[in-house]
This record gives sequence, C-alpha cells and structure tokens, in this order.
Amino acid sequence: MDCGEEVSLLRARLSRVKGVRELHFDVARGLMEVEYAPELTTEEAIGAAVASIGMCCEKWAARPEKKRSENWGRRALWASGALLAGGMALQVWHGEGVVETLLAHGHAGAAHHHEMPVSALVCYAASIAAGASLFWRKAWAALRSLRTDMNLLVGVSLLGAAVLGEWAEGATLAFLYGLAGRLESLSLERARRSVARLLELIPAQAWLVHGDHEHRVEAETLAAGARVRVKPGERIPCDGRILEGEALVDQSPLTGEPVAVEKREGDEVFAGTLNQSGALLVEVRRAAQDARLQQMLRMLEESGSRKSESERLVERFARRYTPAVLLLAAAVAAVPPLAGAGGWSEWLYHGMAVLLIACPCAFVISTPVTVMAALASAARQGVLVKGGAFLEAAGRLKALAMDRAGILTQGEPRLACSEELSEAHQEELRQWQRWRAGQGGGIPLTPKWAEAAGLTLELKEKISGLAQDGCTVAARQSGVLEAWCDEPPESARRLVKALKGLGVERIVLLASDPAPAAQAAAQAVGITEYHAELSAGEKAEEIRRLQQETGAAAMLGDCVADAEAMKRAAVGISVASPASEAAQESADVIVTGPALEKVAFLAAHARRALRVIRQNIALALLLKAAFLAAAATGRAALWMAVAADTGATLIVTLNGLRLLRSTAHPIQEE
Repeated sequence: MDCGEEVSLLRARLSRVKGVRELHFDVARGLMEVEYAPELTTEEAIGAAVASIGMCCEKWAARPEKKRSENWGRRALWASGALLAGGMALQVWHGEGVVETLLAHGHAGAAHHHEMPVSALVCYAASIAAGASLFWRKAWAALRSLRTDMNLLVGVSLLGAAVLGEWAEGATLAFLYGLAGRLESLSLERARRSVARLLELIPAQAWLVHGDHEHRVEAETLAAGARVRVKPGERIPCDGRILEGEALVDQSPLTGEPVAVEKREGDEVFAGTLNQSGALLVEVRRAAQDARLQQMLRMLEESGSRKSESERLVERFARRYTPAVLLLAAAVAAVPPLAGAGGWSEWLYHGMAVLLIACPCAFVISTPVTVMAALASAARQGVLVKGGAFLEAAGRLKALAMDRAGILTQGEPRLACSEELSEAHQEELRQWQRWRAGQGGGIPLTPKWAEAAGLTLELKEKISGLAQDGCTVAARQSGVLEAWCDEPPESARRLVKALKGLGVERIVLLASDPAPAAQAAAQAVGITEYHAELSAGEKAEEIRRLQQETGAAAMLGDCVADAEAMKRAAVGISVASPASEAAQESADVIVTGPALEKVAFLAAHARRALRVIRQNIALALLLKAAFLAAAATGRAALWMAVAADTGATLIVTLNGLRLLRSTAHPIQEE
C-alpha cells in the first residue's frame, strides 16, 4: 500500500464483504486494521477480497521476507522497460526519430500511427502488456466500484494511446507508471524497516538460570522474577536488574547515547541493549511484552491514529481538490472543440493528461511519510513521541516549564547535613505526615507546607535553616532531618540557551523544593522565571496560565506530581524511569537519558520536521500547478503527466525520508 488512492480501492472492496464492520488504514506503514464479525466472515475471505483487486495482505505480526508475487512484478517491470528500449532501438535502426515520436501527436487513429517498423510496434505493444499486468486488476476493481483512481486513469490512457496510434507513448507511459510505483514502494519500505528494526534488537533466545545450571529458552517466555545470564557481546533479552557482574552496556537504541554506560550490581538494564564486556546475571523485572522497547514499538504503532493538523489539513484539501480537477479536465476536453479551437480527439487527449496529473498521491503521502520518518528517527534517539499531533505541537513550542530534581539537576543528590530531632519534634513530623496524606500526597517538606500543616515555629525554623543553602529537606523514620543538595550539570546552561535560540522564548522552573533550592538551580543555568514550593495542583495552574499566555507550552516532569500539569500542557514530556511510570501514562512524549538534552533535540527535530512538511506541500502544489497549466494548454503528453504525478510523489517521499537521518548534535539544525 503505497498511495492514498489504494485506501479508497480497499475500502470500496472490503465494505462489500459481509461482516466487515470497520476499517482503519495507515499508508505510511502499509497497515490495514479490519474489525469484523467472525460468525459472518473469515480472515481468508478478507484476504481473498484484497487479492481480487490485485493486492495481497498478511498478518502484521508475521511478515515474510520475500513474496513470489513481488519477484514476478519486478520481472514484469523490467520486461516492460527492456521491450520499450528495444522498440526505440529498432526505430533508430530504421532511421526513425524517437523524440519526435514521443512529442508529435497526430491523433489520427491506430490505422494511421506514426510511421514505424512492425517489429518496433510489436515491442511497444508487448511493453504495454507487461506494464499493464502490474495494475490491471486494480484498474478493473476501480471501474467496477465506479471510482476514478490513478490505476483506472492509466489503463484508460493506454487504451486511448492505442486507439490514437501513440504506441511508443503508451509503452513509455506503462513503464514509467510501473517504475514509479516500484520506487515509491522501495522508499516507503525503507521507512517501515527503520521502525521494524527496533524489534529485531531483542534476541530470540536467552540463557535462563536454574540453580547451578542454565539453558536456552525463547526470550518471549521470560516472566518477572526469572534470572538470565547475559554474556559479553550478547544483547540483553529483558528489562531487569543486575544481580551479579558489571559491564559496559550500549544503550544507544533506546537513549541515543553514543557512549556505552557502565552497569553494575543493582543497576537497571533494558531489552535490546548490548552487553559489550563482562558476564551479567539479570533478574527479569517485566514480562517480554511489557519491556520498554516493546512499549516504544506499541506507541509508535498507535501514533498513526494521532494525526497532526497538517495531515488533517492535507486530507481535507485532497477531498476538495480531486472533484475540482475532474471538472477542469472535463472543461479542457469539451470547451475548445465546442469553441471550434480543435478536434475532439486532440482535446480528449489533453483532458486525459489533466486527469493523470490530477491524482493527489503526492499530497496525501507527503505528510504521513514525513511524520513517520521523524517519529522513527526520534525514537532511535531516546525520544518517543506518541503521535504526529504532538510532534507538530513540539515544533511550535513557545514556552517550556520543568521540574527541578533529576531534570534541571544531575539527579545525584549528596547529603549536605543532618540533624537529629527531639521526641516532641518527631511527633510533629508524624502529624505532618498524616496531614500530607490527607492532602493526597505529593507535598514536599518545605517551610511553606510546614506552616500550612501547623508545625511549631521552632521546627519550621529548623527546616528553613536546612533549606537555606539551596538544599531539599527530607525526614527519616529514625527522627533525623536531612538536607540534600543536587546541582545542575555543566551542560544545562548551554542547553537552556540553545532552547531559547530555537524559539522557546520562556523557560520556567516549577519546583516542589524550597525557594532557595529553586533559586539556586535557576540562577545556575540562566533561568529568570521560577516558582517554588508548588503542589501538584499549583503546577497545573501555572501551566494553564503559561499555556494561555504563550499558546504553546510544554511541561517536562519525572513524577506523578507532574502528571496533572502534563495534561494541561500542549505537550507533556516525561522522563522514562521506574519511578515515573504513572507520569508516562499522562505524557505525550517520553524521553530516555539526559532530560534537558533530549528536549533540546526534540525542539530542533520537530522544527526540522515542520520545515520538511511545508516543503513537501509546497513542492506538491507547485509541480501540480505547473503541469496542469501545461496540460490545460495542450503542451503535455500522457507520459509527461505520469512523470509529473509519480515524480512529485517520489520527490516528496524522499524529502520526508531525510528525517530518518538524525542531526549530529541534539540541538544542531540542518
């Protein structure tokens, strides 16, 4: 499935199958979802209906490597091209001009075709037959369902070329149409493979450990709690925790990190990552189907249903564009002959050229291919966007709000000081814990919330004193107050500056921590707007206000207290970690690795994707307009019309696939 026209054909055919209730299509990934009543129809019947229009379908989970029909189609295409070349060579051999044959149109009929040798004529006719074998069933299905698609238009044009004696042009038309379809299919398959390649990272088998021995099992059978051995050079088959050993692990498929990370006992590892050194004993944390890589793939599959505004706009435009061009083609074919400006056969030919150019494939495919390429490329960099709508929103961000701990800071707090409390103060803290639970949790121990909970002035001053040095305060069950400090990494200031350079004009710190900690972190990285000691509800309110003021604000968080704020933002961004799984459900984007660096990449990458989408729409429109003008004034041949349509489709597809190449640096623009 390489074009939106084929969706119409499939929908028209399958809607006549008794028991089919609902159909969903994703052209970019070649996916069709069918909801049907099993008591009324079967998968085999659905497959037969698809086969009746010259296409084939197979289960999404079991895609074979090669199909004999594909090999046959390739042979038919090259046979068409070879016969076309042979016919042209024979014309040249007999002193005939091939260029004049393709550009001069007498339209006198098959009996008065351009003078050419019989052998060349036979080659051209055979070339037409070989090329038409690739799509005649689709054309016949379109005719039966009374739908005017590109296959039917090319089929009618081939018949018209034969009637008008334009054998060389008909053969050129058949070969070019088949070749363009093949090139479109290959370019789309490249993008589809980039997503499927993620699944190939998970090894098929794993070494399961039982007591003092181990044996090979299928990786998909691993359950939580099982233990597996991962040897050097092997990919890790599961999400889990290291029980024994240490090694360098390449996490680039999930995080985009170019350098392997050192992992040791107690550290978390993920399915699909590569153990570069040292044997590891890993305890499985999640079943195979719940591994992070599998979740990424599921989210990428689901992202097709969350279309961007550009995709919806293009679809609405295409619905109005096609009828308008049909009227234009009818006018080109009928008005000049009625006005005495030429013969009917000549202007019917030009009307047919308009129809061939009119196919909206270039528009319809340009945006979804671009979005899919951008989503796949971002996933390989550890940025999982849950749909084109969120990618486009990320490309228009004007403001970014973020939590402090683990996002703006390094996430490696150090103990600055501690103080043991009296029994009376310990009782106060237990009272505060009860009050905090009554508020729904998510409230840190800060001077503001200590006062709200009714703690004594003396204890509140102790908390304030510990917080003065820019630290957060924690209370232990043992009756000890601790101050923990966590500083921003050196790259944070550079990344904040880069985000502003990308057009994210306002960067706001929304911290649950005490005011001194928030102020210290904000000043260290060059953020001038910050708010401290915020509850979950207050963060959500700040995001609502920021969204109203800027129109496009994102929230970057890493815990359940940020979930409500993420929902209020245009784009909710969550850090992937075991502690933030609840927040990830609310997020539109999930990042793995250094959060601020990944958001800088997302802003640059999404803006790049928006530029490519605009380029594709402009290219499709300009090429269509230029060739429509040529066809409407009688200056375009049928083979030029096909070259215009399929050429435009190929250009925008390849332009969109450029996004599969990530930029060298997270904030480097192309």
